[in-house]
Amino acid sequence: MKSNKLIDILSDKKKVDDLNKDYHYRQSVLPRLEELKNKIYLNTSEDTPDVERDMDLMGFIIEDLKNNPRHRLSRDEMKKCNELWRKYKNV
Repeated sequence: MKSNKLIDILSDKKKVDDLNKDYHYRQSVLPRLEELKNKIYLNTSEDTPDVERDMDLMGFIIEDLKNNPRHRLSRDEMKKCNELWRKYKNV
């Protein structure tokens, strides 16, 4: 039987633990991704012509994490973010 009472939902330790894991993951990852997005946005160098594409990719990744709390970055997404960080870190 499902319950709509807040006390019943919060008394389920596994649900609360899962919510906490999702929250802490997003709290640790999202600020770093936002910082990378800002570095890309502030880029003024002419030797990085793919700024728009990189901004779009970061926007997509960030929105996906915000809209899907259980989502985790994939290995490919992490690799791409690391490449972008190395590319824009001196901005």
